[in-house]
Amino acid sequence: MKDNSEFILRNQNRFNTVYKKGNSKGSRLLVVLYKKNGLPYSRVAYVSSKKVGNSVERNRSRRLMKESYRNIGREIMSGYDIIFVARNSINGTKCDEVKKCMFGVLRACDLFKTNR
Repeated sequence: MKDNSEFILRNQNRFNTVYKKGNSKGSRLLVVLYKKNGLPYSRVAYVSSKKVGNSVERNRSRRLMKESYRNIGREIMSGYDIIFVARNSINGTKCDEVKKCMFGVLRACDLFKTNR
């Protein structure tokens, strides 16, 4: 099994850098914060606060975001730290809806390798 731990944004200092100095775009279901990291690969994090709901709802929202990114992540440019933040409106939505929403936000951020 391939170790993907280097592709996960973990360090609190890196989170703070993206929050303070990065750019952001929002949609109905999620917010994307992103910043160039100067590396040949991108690091990604998925965040659900207690505003989203109880632990079951927060974990489901993270799983939806992870699956949506897994489907479109190969088309994203390398060299970015990306944080996906779930909004409470993500509760009760299907994966396809989250994927469409994520696709639209990432396109608005101009993070795709090709113009789509």
